[in-house]
Amino acid sequence: MSKTIPAPYGYPILGNVLEIDPENPTQSLARLAAIHGPIFRLRLPAERIFVANYACAEPLFDEKNFQKSVSGPLEQVRNAVHDGLFTAYPDEPNWAVAHRTLMPAFGPLPIKSMFGGASKRLHCTSDARYRWARFGPEHPIDASSDFTRLTLDSIALCAMGTRFNSFYHDHQHPFVDAMVGTLSESFARSRRPPMTGFFYRKQDEHYKLDIDVMKDTAKELLADRRKHPTDKKDLLNAMVNNVDSKTGQKLGDDSIINNMITFLIAGHETTSGLLSFLFYELLESPEAYSKAEGEVNRVCGKNAITVEYMGKLPYIEACLRETLRLHPTAPAFTVEAKSDQDLNGYLVKKGERVNILLARLHRDPEVYGADAESFRPSRMMGESLDKLPANAWKPFGNGIRACIGRPFAWQEALLTVATLLQVFRFSKDQPNYNLKIKTALTIKPDDFFIRATVKDPDLLEECGMGFNKADTKSTQKKSEQGSKHVDDKNLTPFTVLYGSNTGTCEALAQALVDAAPDNGFSATAKIMDSVSGTLPKTPLAIITPSYEGQPPDNGAHFVKWLESAEAEQLKPVSYAVFGVGNKEWRATYQKIPTLVDDTLKAAGADQLTKRYAADVTDGNIFDNFDTWLQEDFWPALRKATGQKADTGAGNGGVKELKISIDTKLRSDHLRSDVQLGEVCEIRLLTCPGAPRKRHIGIRLPTGTEYRAGDYLAVLPINPAEVVRRVMARFKMPWDAVMKIDPCNSTALPTDVSLPVQSVLASMVELNLPATKKAVTSVIESIPEPNIADELTKRVKDESFIKSNPSLLDILEEYPSATFSLGQFLASMSPMRLRQYSISSSPLADPNVCTLTYSVIDAPSKSKANKNGHRFLGVATTYLERLSVGDQVHVGLRPSRAGFHLPNDDSKPIIMACAGTGLAPFYAFAAERAIKKAGGIETGPALLFYGCNRPDEDDMYKEEFDKWEKEGVISVRRAYTFAPEASEGCKFVQDRIWHDRQDTIDLFQKHAELYICGAGYVGSGVEDAMARIRMEQKNCDRKTADEWVKSTKGERFWADIFS
Repeated sequence: MSKTIPAPYGYPILGNVLEIDPENPTQSLARLAAIHGPIFRLRLPAERIFVANYACAEPLFDEKNFQKSVSGPLEQVRNAVHDGLFTAYPDEPNWAVAHRTLMPAFGPLPIKSMFGGASKRLHCTSDARYRWARFGPEHPIDASSDFTRLTLDSIALCAMGTRFNSFYHDHQHPFVDAMVGTLSESFARSRRPPMTGFFYRKQDEHYKLDIDVMKDTAKELLADRRKHPTDKKDLLNAMVNNVDSKTGQKLGDDSIINNMITFLIAGHETTSGLLSFLFYELLESPEAYSKAEGEVNRVCGKNAITVEYMGKLPYIEACLRETLRLHPTAPAFTVEAKSDQDLNGYLVKKGERVNILLARLHRDPEVYGADAESFRPSRMMGESLDKLPANAWKPFGNGIRACIGRPFAWQEALLTVATLLQVFRFSKDQPNYNLKIKTALTIKPDDFFIRATVKDPDLLEECGMGFNKADTKSTQKKSEQGSKHVDDKNLTPFTVLYGSNTGTCEALAQALVDAAPDNGFSATAKIMDSVSGTLPKTPLAIITPSYEGQPPDNGAHFVKWLESAEAEQLKPVSYAVFGVGNKEWRATYQKIPTLVDDTLKAAGADQLTKRYAADVTDGNIFDNFDTWLQEDFWPALRKATGQKADTGAGNGGVKELKISIDTKLRSDHLRSDVQLGEVCEIRLLTCPGAPRKRHIGIRLPTGTEYRAGDYLAVLPINPAEVVRRVMARFKMPWDAVMKIDPCNSTALPTDVSLPVQSVLASMVELNLPATKKAVTSVIESIPEPNIADELTKRVKDESFIKSNPSLLDILEEYPSATFSLGQFLASMSPMRLRQYSISSSPLADPNVCTLTYSVIDAPSKSKANKNGHRFLGVATTYLERLSVGDQVHVGLRPSRAGFHLPNDDSKPIIMACAGTGLAPFYAFAAERAIKKAGGIETGPALLFYGCNRPDEDDMYKEEFDKWEKEGVISVRRAYTFAPEASEGCKFVQDRIWHDRQDTIDLFQKHAELYICGAGYVGSGVEDAMARIRMEQKNCDRKTADEWVKSTKGERFWADIFS
């Protein structure tokens, strides 16, 4: 007896239409597959079946039993191209005639001929190369837009002998806008219930106009070819001149026009998506980027890249295959049953349509392994590729109806990638960019911007582009000068390289740039990844953290390159390393700073001063940085560059920004590195009177995707009462406006009028402890010697320093100090993003994520706070004061590899946390609960959770109780102040030890272990695991510790925060 195909509940008439996000249908369908399993049925409004793994999809590729179905959005595209090769019904004769007529044009020799001419080869990428080189490395490139220009120009020139010159215009060619409009409206029309056309008359009019634009473009190309015939071996000539071998017919003009539009759409839209996704994945994977670039350098050198090289770039081909595996640009296709069929025990009746979700088929862990979601090109080459089962990779469709233009697209993509990697070094414009998908009938990355740096200007000249290498130098020089805003003609230059996930190292880098002119130098700050491949010739100050032994996100390419660089590339460099780390994470403390320092030193580079190891848990890191600068870095840099100690305009104290005050103009300055989300839910999770822990839901910008375990970065605003204190201290009216002189080097906007309160609220950190440098300048500004001496003595008191007074606290206590607002702002670090673990699953709602956070609201410990001000956490206070409907600047950030649920839903998991470290595990449990409710088998889940008391802060207890009854999870609590209610256990590590047999049982069943919390939670859990190992294996502590260490990155994943 056949099994029933799962189907979510639908609404009358509409069916399941509301389950699908029209702007991101692929994500919606993936979500439904995660909930209901690899096969499910929807009404959209027509009924169809969806399959999402290899076992269910493989029988569908048998053309004896299933044939291509032209339905849904594809059927609507027939309004534009009728019975073209892509949209013809199975029994339409024009398809067979066109297929037989055009197949010879896509043989190896004709394809080689299309790309073979030197002028074609250069033109296909030369316009892009020239534009990117002239604009320089500081110019953001819209990857999807420029690759669309490139591929449209390529197919127009190589296949149809015409030049669209897309890079010579600011706007896309009219064909592109018309195509996007046609595809988007075709998708929208396929979702509308029957008999609703009356309500969409305006859309219909625009739809017809778009189709007319495409038809007119094709007619013009055809008329021009007929008027000026040629013997070119291109696609257009094949359509005009070739004869069908079976019927002796030539293609009629209508068929030629339909297929020209088909090829112009399919020939550039999918390839541009492939190239955009490829560069996204390469820039996410330093190892893959390095191998791809290395292959081009090794095989092609500085020679012009021609089709003769195409069979010699196996790794580039593997990268293309792997990109299409993860991101098939045509993300699905539909077949229909020719007769009743059994599909893995499910009955598919004759005529029923089955949609194959390629993005899920291609990520089936049963075929591609546990890392099926990861970009690993090696799986798509050599023996690994040969071992893949038949039909496991289908980005070009199936059988006789597969993409006829595949050879053209493949050669075009190979040529483009090889040529661009030969000429440019690429980096992401926004290092923390999180992939967003833009959907029509195909998919592309949305808002994905890259930067391109010319590696060798001489190479561009050798390519015959008439390119002057001075162009890149002048562009780069101009962009660097624009970032400093200082007159540096008499200053010695050096470069600050930094990597940063949370903003701390970026703030240190900016502080170093700001301080450089006062010390006789001119500094330019760059992210580490922007220089991988070629180090600057100026001295380097490298500021880098280490995240659980891994490099920062915007330094991973740099570190990968550094490890494999030749000594000759590194030897000429002089450098200093300032390392940032957390000692609580002992095993990997300072790993990346140490690696960078040791690698450069081993290559013979000149180490200006010993590496400094700063611990974020030990005092004020900005004070440590200032000490390093004054005692080590500046003296060493002066010695290396021949500078005198008194060179520079400053005196070592806090400088003063030159600002003008205007009390009339009101305006605001918004940050652009995040997007707007909307608060949709807020609630308190703790009992009244207890330290507050809260829950907030945020509706995300359209097109964004996340996974349980990821982060949400929030750009906060300082508490209003703190801003008021600053305004009062400097006697500023609330509507005062300021303008910073552009001669200042600062991260703040210059030469633009901004409200003082807006700058204080949103652009600087007001709560950070005052640095010794700033306090020294305050002392110097106090006119009364006795009061100045008093503060001098207090600063030497260790207890005063440890109380972490803010600069505002000190200025309020010493009102006679003439410390100016300009000095105050110069002392402030830029406002940074705060990252929070997401506490929701996208399966519940892909457009909403939730955060679980502790509100920091406590008496100030500062010994300079005489007015009773409370210490308010900047971000948590900001979040708490938001209301439903408020807008908030947010950005999604992926978590470290491994800190996600296993791909195998049946695998057991063990989780340990305390307090709001519960956030990602609430998301994990919610996701497994949704899957279990949808009929998917889930493995055991064991949660060890530390909190204060049962009636105080046992967060989400109702939800966890429900999930325990459903068999989703088992929760073991440890109440610090009520251990009698938790088997005598006060801390989470105590409960793990108490219930160690359950932990052992699950670990023996290959469970994954996750930890989330502060450093002491991580070390406590590690200690408990080592003790369990000692008891179980009767081994010593050293052996047990080594075993715990060996599981990290394999079965043991940690998310530790300060």
